[in-house]
Amino acid sequence: MKIDVTQHLTLGAKRTLKAFRIAMFEALSEKEFDKITVNDICKKSEYPRATFYNYFDDKYDLLQYFWSYIGKDILSKIPDDSDEEEGIISIFNLLLDFFSSHQDLVKNVIKNNGVDSNLWRSMSGYLRQEANILVYNYCSINKQITVPVKLLARFYSDLIIAVLEWSLFEQPDINVKTADKYLASLLNGDFK
Repeated sequence: MKIDVTQHLTLGAKRTLKAFRIAMFEALSEKEFDKITVNDICKKSEYPRATFYNYFDDKYDLLQYFWSYIGKDILSKIPDDSDEEEGIISIFNLLLDFFSSHQDLVKNVIKNNGVDSNLWRSMSGYLRQEANILVYNYCSINKQITVPVKLLARFYSDLIIAVLEWSLFEQPDINVKTADKYLASLLNGDFK
């Protein structure tokens, strides 16, 4: 990204970034990412290409910003006072809730190669990275852990994404309570 979104942004910059996020979301809900062009995004956002290139290098750069914005929004809702398992299940539930409330995006991912699509690999890669950081923070507090915390965080974040993919693409009619139960069983090694 050509601007630092961690710094103070003007109202105009915030408005422009929001327009591009919304345009990307609408485009992703309509067609395969590989077929979306910068022109499509500019048309939907009602901003010229020059403005787009003032903010982003290309559509992949915008996609990364899009995922980071959504991911930070979702993951900021996790309660600080939850224990490891509650925190992991909270991360999963927030992700599941996001996708449940954005069915057009899920349908587009399914229509365009599901978990094998570039779109899903981009999204799940970003979410896995963010979940890894959050889980690492939860696990690093627990002094009784004998496994390296980085390895444990990677395992848990991979598990969250695996159960999310399974819930969205293989068992889309599963209810959240059942999915949570499966996730808790996997977390605890209870396969009965």
